[in-house]
This record gives sequence, C-alpha cells and structure tokens, in this order.
Amino acid sequence: MMTFNKHWAIVPTLFVAATLIAVGGCAGVGVETGAGAAPTVEPTAAMAEQSAPAGAESSGAAVRELGPIIDMLENGQYQAAQRALQAYLQHDPRSAVAKGLLRQLETDPVQLLGAAHQPYEVRPGDTLGGIAARYLGDPLRFVALARYNGIARPKALVAGQVLKLPVSGKAGVAEPQAAIPLQEVTLQAIEEDLAAGRIAVAQAGIARLRAAGGAPTARLEALSLRARALERQARGLALLEAGRVEEALEALEQALRDAPGLEPATRRRAELRQRLVRDYHEAAVVHFRNQRLDQAIELWDKALALDPGFEPARGYRTRALELRRRLDALE
Repeated sequence: MMTFNKHWAIVPTLFVAATLIAVGGCAGVGVETGAGAAPTVEPTAAMAEQSAPAGAESSGAAVRELGPIIDMLENGQYQAAQRALQAYLQHDPRSAVAKGLLRQLETDPVQLLGAAHQPYEVRPGDTLGGIAARYLGDPLRFVALARYNGIARPKALVAGQVLKLPVSGKAGVAEPQAAIPLQEVTLQAIEEDLAAGRIAVAQAGIARLRAAGGAPTARLEALSLRARALERQARGLALLEAGRVEEALEALEQALRDAPGLEPATRRRAELRQRLVRDYHEAAVVHFRNQRLDQAIELWDKALALDPGFEPARGYRTRALELRRRLDALE
C-alpha cells in the first residue's frame, strides 16, 4: 500500500525480502484523519498483542522473511518482532536491514535519536515512515521514532497528533534530510536476499523493481544475471546429488557463463570435468577392447573436449582411428 503526501515527494515504501513489502504502510499506512490527537502512551506487551492482526505471529515462515516481521512492527508487536528478528539473524547474520531494526528495538530510543526535540503536528497523509524518511533520512527508522514517542501501534497516527521530533544542528531544529531512495533500499534488499541464498525472493524483487521502473538499469541487470547464475548453480548441485553428472556439469557451465568465478560452481566444475574425463576414457577402453570402435571414439572425443591434454585418451583414440581405417580398407 503506497501513501502519497504533497509535502513529501518520496513514497516511503520498501520492498523487503520475500514479499518486498511496502514499508510506507505505517511506517506505512496513511494517517487516520480525526480532530483529536491520539494519546502518547508507552506500549505494553498487552497493548501490542491487542493491536496485532489476526493470525500474526513469529512463525518459522515469518523468521525467514522480513516482510511479516515489518508487519509486526507496524502493528506494535514489538516483543514478537524482536524475537523474530533474532531468529532471522540466525539464518542471515549479515542482514543490515534486520540488524538495524533489531537495534532500534533493543536500544533506548533517546540514545538513538537524542534527547533534544521539538513538537511536530501530524498532518493528513503523514506516516511515521514518511516522517522518518524526511527528518531522519531512513523510512525504516519509524521503529525508533514510534518508541521515542511511546506509540503503541505505528499505523495508528491521527491527524492533529503532536509528536516529539528529534532535532539536529546547532540551531536545534529538525531539518529534512536526504532520504534513502526507494530504488536503493530495494536493491539493497535484493542483494541481501541473493547473499542469503533466497534466489526466488530476489528474482521476485527484481521483477517488481523492473516493472516499477526508475532503478539503475546496469545494476538491475547485474543482479538479475547473478540471480540466474545462482539458480543454475543450485540446479547443477541438485543434479549432481541425483547422480546426473553430465547435466550437472552443463548447469554449472551455464552458471559460470553468467557469473565467472562463482563458488562452489568453479570448484565443482573442475572436479566434474576430471571425473567425466576418467569415466569417458574407461568406458571407451571397454568399447575398444570389444571392437566397438565408433562408440569408443565418440567417448574419447567427449573426454578430449573437456581436457584436450589428456594423453591416455589421445593415444587410444589414435589407435582406434587407425584400426577403423584398416577395417574399412578390408571391406
């Protein structure tokens, strides 16, 4: 869900991990309109649970994706989100997004944002994500901003509500900062997904970002190429596990054409080539001894295509060709 604000040109939306969820939805969803201001109360566990959407919980599936965790944060499920983020980082300890969100939950918000603040009146169309993007430089800092203001449910802003807005600069004034562009945040999420092996999630993010337009073409194509290489590598390793060695080698070759130097594709390709060269040669020798010269020569051709310097195959092939020439002459 995207929220547009005439005072804020950038949509504070984030496609993250598996669902490429829109953070502009509360962080995020548009402000509720109303004359009164919502009370500022430090959220409790009970309040968080009451504000949670039906069925929301830190399940095993949610741990593997950031989207459901951000849903928890948007709905004020701070404790559940904290547990989910800790579990998520067990699977992907390099995730900068997850580490940043967890830090906002585990650190005193005053320590994060500073004690000095000024009042800010929420306007129709405002979201915590938009305000965080405009004044803190990052829409995902809506978590710290919510805790700074004791907001139990970040989605539940009300027009007219007065927030404490951290100030910056010598003049002690909250100044708009350069927000992280939507495309950059999304590209970083895709890179994290690829690094963590979430290939399908990354490919979905690439497709959505390409459809939305505006992302740097060269960088998007590089990510797409890497995603395809990782997919082919995974297929090659699965084929190898199934004993389909020739198909496995072809898949790894394709992966390395997309991403030269990719590991473990590079190492496994070298191992497979050596293995197939030996297998082809040994099978060819059996055919040769049984006078099945055409089959033997075909196998030695395969061996030499993989390793032109494999002398046993080269020598036997020469003998097989000479024998076939003599047999043809007798006919």
